[in-house]
Amino acid sequence: MRSVLLLDERIKADGTHARTWAASEGDHLRISDDDGPTGKLSLIAVDRVMCKYGRPLDDGIVLEGESLSCGGYRLRRLRYHTVVDAEARDYLVWERPDGEPLACIAAMATAVLRYLTVRLAERRSQESEA
Repeated sequence: MRSVLLLDERIKADGTHARTWAASEGDHLRISDDDGPTGKLSLIAVDRVMCKYGRPLDDGIVLEGESLSCGGYRLRRLRYHTVVDAEARDYLVWERPDGEPLACIAAMATAVLRYLTVRLAERRSQESEA
């Protein structure tokens, strides 16, 4: 178990690498980039994202790899090579106390989580200006 979990790595338009991280903060998940916005999402919001985009794991898949405890949940980064993929992909696995684990391609789930943190930060900024 780690206090920070790497969610995704990507290459930006200028050719530099960017990584997105998650850290557990009570009933929230803090999302941060190496060089960019940081924000918190409630575990309920993260659960909704993973329920919307995630799919149940096949029975034969072993849950391994780095993970982050988040309240009663666990977020895990899993590298897995499906039959239809030429290379292994990174997945985020959301382990729920009341349901089966859900997996989503890490790049997609991370993009959604990053988008939500940016939108929430914009909303809070507008509210504080009012």
